[in-house]
Amino acid sequence: MLAYLLIICVAFVVVAYSVTAMVGEYLFAQKLREEQRVTEDMAARAQEPLARMDADALYALSVESARQYDGRVLLLDPYGVTVADSESEYNGRRMHLREVQEVLGGEDSAYGYYEQQSAADGSWLVSAGFQNSNAVLGLYAAPVKDAGKTIGALVFTSIAQDVYDNLSNIQRQMIMYMGLIALAVLLISMFISRIFTRPINELSQGIARMSQGDLTSRVAVRGHNEFSQLAEAFNSMCERLETVDQTRNQFVSNASHELKTPLSTMKIMLETLMYQQEYNPTMQAEFLGDINKEIDRLNLIINDLLTLVHFDSHNMELHPIKLQLDELLTTTVRRLDPLASSREIALNIHIVDEIETYADHMKLEQVFYNLVDNAIKYTPPGGEVNVTLTRANRKAIVSVEDSGIGIPKADVRHVFDRFYRVDKARARETGGTGLGLSIVKQIVMLHEGTITVSSEEDKGSTFTVELPIVNL
Repeated sequence: MLAYLLIICVAFVVVAYSVTAMVGEYLFAQKLREEQRVTEDMAARAQEPLARMDADALYALSVESARQYDGRVLLLDPYGVTVADSESEYNGRRMHLREVQEVLGGEDSAYGYYEQQSAADGSWLVSAGFQNSNAVLGLYAAPVKDAGKTIGALVFTSIAQDVYDNLSNIQRQMIMYMGLIALAVLLISMFISRIFTRPINELSQGIARMSQGDLTSRVAVRGHNEFSQLAEAFNSMCERLETVDQTRNQFVSNASHELKTPLSTMKIMLETLMYQQEYNPTMQAEFLGDINKEIDRLNLIINDLLTLVHFDSHNMELHPIKLQLDELLTTTVRRLDPLASSREIALNIHIVDEIETYADHMKLEQVFYNLVDNAIKYTPPGGEVNVTLTRANRKAIVSVEDSGIGIPKADVRHVFDRFYRVDKARARETGGTGLGLSIVKQIVMLHEGTITVSSEEDKGSTFTVELPIVNL
């Protein structure tokens, strides 16, 4: 605000100075033309009496002219000696003024401006008959000629203070206007700066709250400008951070719960074995087998967690090789066919297009194995699972469709979240960790592909993977 005010004031001072200078030049030029015309007219009228050296006529002419034009008139001979003075003060005295010397030397006219007490030859202008002793006077000289020969000079002095007074009035008005404008600019700047700084202050306060850990902090979005865009970006960032924070807390909570469950189970079984009164080989074998299963489950969870950590830290690298996607799917389905048969589920594969691409064989096998395995686990006996491979432009589309229990509508958007289970009890029975689909999504994204799911409860689910076909 102060910077803008300073710029405006400097600009106004420059403009005021320029305007004053232009007006001053105009006023002085106008007065100069008028006074020079008057001086030349008086010099023309003095030609005849000065040629005859008629002192009475010259005096009468000087007095009459001084009264008529409200000034002082002096008539000089060719040597600069005063022949007639309208104030009868300098008769017979020689004038050494620059203007007199110039016109007697051949110039058509000359002029100068003096303070009343600063004449070049002393204080002769002090008694010029003007009431204001500090007035600015204009001195105009014109030659008196007879037959083309300079026979003398006429000096006319008049008050030029009115021009200075007008300029002073203009300057005072300009100063007054500048003060009013500066005040208006100050008030308007305060108002505008408040408009501009208000959203900035709100944003700053929001950032301060967020830096203190309040991720629910939001700022108001007003209008449609750069500040509203900044506020929307900040709110969006806060929302994402809040989501990340909630996801992280949920992940830690779920991971702790998933790790704690098998540990608690093993602790109970071990304590039972340790404090049993009678040795029971059958119970001991059963409990040790269960403990072994829980250890395997812990290893599975830990391995999946390490895999996700690699994904999150961007340390997971692909090792693409040339592979036939149709062969990879056929092999995966063949490996899982015994599991489907044991559950009385029909596992079918439909290869519409044979597709060759460059991709990471092990990771894609993990993706398809996980999807088909889940489809089998959550399909009741008598159901079926269909795996289809098609090609659409430069994309390979793999769909895994089952006739299983389906996913409730409210849970569909969470199926790729870590540790998320639609039916936690049944998921544990099937041996799932709740991390498989999350890992699948990360692998597909690593291949610059997409995975989507459509499902209807009690009617089955369809997972669709789209992968770009890369040919090297």
